[in-house]
Amino acid sequence: MEDDGLRGDQQEDQKRLRDSPMWDLRQILEFDPLPSSVTMLLEDMLRKVVREEVERIGLIPRNLERQSQMQIPSSPETPLYQLIFKSQPKTPIFAGARIQDHEGRPLQIQLVVRPTRSPCSSPSPIKLELVVLDGDFPAHDDWTSEEFEKAIVKERTGRRPLLSGDVSNITMRNGSTTIEDLQFTDNSSWIRSRHFRIGVRVMPGIFDRIVIKENMTEKFTVKDHRGELCRKHDPPVLTDEVWRLEKIGRNGPFHKKLSENNIHNIQDFLKLHSVDSGQLRHVRTQLRSYWY
Repeated sequence: MEDDGLRGDQQEDQKRLRDSPMWDLRQILEFDPLPSSVTMLLEDMLRKVVREEVERIGLIPRNLERQSQMQIPSSPETPLYQLIFKSQPKTPIFAGARIQDHEGRPLQIQLVVRPTRSPCSSPSPIKLELVVLDGDFPAHDDWTSEEFEKAIVKERTGRRPLLSGDVSNITMRNGSTTIEDLQFTDNSSWIRSRHFRIGVRVMPGIFDRIVIKENMTEKFTVKDHRGELCRKHDPPVLTDEVWRLEKIGRNGPFHKKLSENNIHNIQDFLKLHSVDSGQLRHVRTQLRSYWY
């Protein structure tokens, strides 16, 4: 009879939990002893609530079940996720020139889990925004969103926005996106630090229920686009004009003498050096008489 009474109590407990529109944890914890059936229901309920909450905010880290360190943030001041640049921009950077990484590829941005920087996936798209930051920012590693906002550099009066191309409304899918088209419209010589950074953040007003920390590139200078016209190439290619070589100034005496001898690009220079290096020495001798 006692067993029947205990089973009846357990059935009543389960019915009360099933019928209750809101889970009252304090009532559940009042059971003494806590029936095993209630414990199982409680565990299932907690798993379901956590899963639904993570899906609702639109962020599901890869292999969530195997990443024990991943937890829902306790407060907006402790962001669980962060944006990162997978690689840094190739320098020097000139205004008007397309920005690429050191391998000549478009910049790539990823979503990662803090602090392990493990790649993260998002089932729903995330809208991102690129901004220009002062090169002196940040003064410390643990910056706030307010400090990030204050470090944004705006264009000079009467000028175009500092960044053009893929700047706003960038869509990140599956935790990654590439920036195919990005250029500076002005150099960095007019700000105190003389350096810029490229910053990335979630578009304001998106994902207000969860904080995704911003990030930025290393600092760099942006040179005037006129400097690009006279820039040496390293390494040069055969089709480059011969003045792209070191110690040959564009439209300088050596460049003009080479042109007079039908040496217009690097391929012409190498061919003549291989076939008749004496002619190159003759050109150099002519230049010495010109200088002296």
